[in-house]
Amino acid sequence: MGILDNLTSSVNKGIAATNRATTTMKLKAQMNDALKRRQNLAAQLGASLYEATKDDENLRRGREALYDGIAACDEERAAYQEEIARIESEAQSAAASAATTSCPFCGAKIGVSDMFCSGCGKSMDEIRAAGADRQAAPDEHTGAVCPSCGAPVLEEDIFCMNCGNKLK
Repeated sequence: MGILDNLTSSVNKGIAATNRATTTMKLKAQMNDALKRRQNLAAQLGASLYEATKDDENLRRGREALYDGIAACDEERAAYQEEIARIESEAQSAAASAATTSCPFCGAKIGVSDMFCSGCGKSMDEIRAAGADRQAAPDEHTGAVCPSCGAPVLEEDIFCMNCGNKLK
């Protein structure tokens, strides 16, 4: 039975070693998590202390480079934020100016920011009024549709209000 006892002893030692290694790995992972939490808390503490002490010359003394570096980073971030806001504003303006509609009188494409139709010269006030009149009278639809886009059209329409296609 000596061989069997040696084999059992070896297996038990292997299991014990594996358990120690697993436990050590778990503890190291927990230690790293604790370190990350500590670093996050230290960063929060540092940020709050910076805000509380940045104007106190006694506390700044000897740490001027740190305070000035943080202030420079804040200014840099503010400049980036302003640039982002400018770019987003330009994108909104570009999208608004790219929006077009069709003139209900001649079917020409006109930008929503245009003052007059480039096709017939009608003012945007007249064009908007004509569009509002059409919106207010949806019950006049005869069942006819534009052959180009399939949008509903009225019998008296010369152009499709959706795509500008000439109907007659």
